[in-house]
Amino acid sequence: MAEMSSLPVTDDLLAEIFLLLLTPADLVRASAACVAFRRLVTDRAFLRRFRSLHARPFLGFLNHNGFHPARPPHASAPAARAISLAADFSYSFLPSHDSWIVRDVRDGRVLLDRTPEDDAGEESPVFTELAVCDPLHRRCLQLPPIPDDLAASVEHPLRVELERWCEPFLAPSGEEEAEETSFRVIWMAQCKTKLVAFVFSSSTGEWRAVASQAWGDLLAGTGVSTASSKSPVFFGRQYACACFYWVMDWRQKLLMLDTRRMEFSIADLPPGCRRPPIAIVDAGEGRPGMFAVREHDADGTFNLYYTIRQNEGQSFNQWQMEKTIPLESGYRYFLRGATERYLLLLRSEDDSPSSSSLEMSDLECFSLDVKTLQLESVCRLKHHILCAHIYTNFPPSLSSQTI
Repeated sequence: MAEMSSLPVTDDLLAEIFLLLLTPADLVRASAACVAFRRLVTDRAFLRRFRSLHARPFLGFLNHNGFHPARPPHASAPAARAISLAADFSYSFLPSHDSWIVRDVRDGRVLLDRTPEDDAGEESPVFTELAVCDPLHRRCLQLPPIPDDLAASVEHPLRVELERWCEPFLAPSGEEEAEETSFRVIWMAQCKTKLVAFVFSSSTGEWRAVASQAWGDLLAGTGVSTASSKSPVFFGRQYACACFYWVMDWRQKLLMLDTRRMEFSIADLPPGCRRPPIAIVDAGEGRPGMFAVREHDADGTFNLYYTIRQNEGQSFNQWQMEKTIPLESGYRYFLRGATERYLLLLRSEDDSPSSSSLEMSDLECFSLDVKTLQLESVCRLKHHILCAHIYTNFPPSLSSQTI
């Protein structure tokens, strides 16, 4: 019997095999096997392909106390530790770095703002200085101010809990832009009679107006009256399936901003979703999914409810229950952050102080992968957090500069 001749394993074939690895951690381990593997894995063209096919893993979260990396036994703990050692989350590479506040996080970038020095005496300025940073590579871009002709179109924004309601946030790059090196920042204001939004593109280095719509036109046919002096207020920004979502303050409605057409619209919340916080995620096939934590009055237990919005036929704008996930009893649960792929859940023992307390014993943080529904412990805190920004990124050896 003739021996079968062995086919040479070329770099192209190895690259295709490596692209099938499930996680970035698997690729890091493969690159450590030999010099030839590491040379292939660190090739820029290969890394661009790999990053385009794989989601950035959950590595931790940011809040006013800095970066909280995922710790063992979390699957991302090694990469999270590498990021925490390599990155600068104190932003010391920015001028007056201690005066900046984290406003948003996306794809390894952090959006910061601060009160301009000329407006330092103003309690809550409408327009703040903005900067987009890459903490891992210690790079930043300070954005130019919004031009006067655009700023003039903004009425005095609404005040929500003594703060004007205007919000800057990061948006995915457009289809015409290079994904890894380009980004967009949207600045939005809820004014008394209308919504206004501007967008900054790193490709052009300029701001432009993208959306402005009167409340009367936006809410027509929704059953929400605009006759009163009080305009609706939306909060709790989420992103999934190329759209941003906000929850209406007192109705079962969502405000949507489609980033492809840059248009506002109104959608319904699922029946029985009485109040936020909620988390909107990518459920696949272009459909947004929604998670909500609910407490059962009868026995005090908590469940995580997952519903998916239907986008076709007569069921458009209808939500269908997908899954109910029972959570371990004896604890209270709080939803504190979300991306398209991950949730951040907090839990405390039932006999801990109420959720409004700033001090809690044994407050544990968990990540939930919405694709696998795997719940993993992230870290423990001694203080409650009302808001957190999930940080996702590739390990330092696989990442590239984003600014």
